[in-house]
Amino acid sequence: MLIDTNVNLGPWPFTPLPELSAPQLAARLAGAGIRRALVSPLRAVFQTDPMPANAALFAAVRRTPALLPVPVVNPALANWREQLDRCRAAAPIRAVKLFPNYHNYRLTARRLDDFMAAVARAGLKLIINIRLEDERHRYFALKIKGVPVKDLARFLPRFPGHHVFLAGLYRPELKQLAADHKNFSADIAFCEWADTVQDLLTVMPARRLMLGTCTPLLSARAQTDKLRLAKIPARTKTLIGTENARRFFDL
Repeated sequence: MLIDTNVNLGPWPFTPLPELSAPQLAARLAGAGIRRALVSPLRAVFQTDPMPANAALFAAVRRTPALLPVPVVNPALANWREQLDRCRAAAPIRAVKLFPNYHNYRLTARRLDDFMAAVARAGLKLIINIRLEDERHRYFALKIKGVPVKDLARFLPRFPGHHVFLAGLYRPELKQLAADHKNFSADIAFCEWADTVQDLLTVMPARRLMLGTCTPLLSARAQTDKLRLAKIPARTKTLIGTENARRFFDL
């Protein structure tokens, strides 16, 4: 049973994605061998206040147990504490997700000190979304770039007691961060190379890599095949495809 750590539900304004319901999304993932998935609301990306999108996500997945909601929080807003409280009251959640580049703040902002402390007190994991699409393929008028590696390199040592999950790193970014920082895990969705997983394992231990597909913006089957066809031991595939996510997110 594969666990997907990077799935989205909702429309994307720059790509003609099918309007999938939660059951349809779960069925599409199951077709690629994925039986559980951490799902965030795409509508929250382009809304300053993420709570309407979070509420819609909670309602959508309530009767689809394969989809585990990961709400989006915007710590640039003064009411981020209320956002956290409302999300925790709405459903049992294991993590929250940040979109610094889309919500116009940087990981170097001092406001994140209190936010990180609150996340720790709540017993939640933090997912930082680096990108949702390859910058070379995005809509020409959308100038948003991935979260800068230099900001991540300052953020990680600033919070050494936190082990965060980075979703959507490119292969060179992952390798650069892995050389100096041990308090993060990452998915493989945007890492592309010959024998991708083998290559990543030269710099990153298997226990810190997880399957992520960025469905529906990327192909779930392509991402699972990246792991399935990797020339690595079966036990390592199980760690990356299932066990690491189960342990990290307490699934």
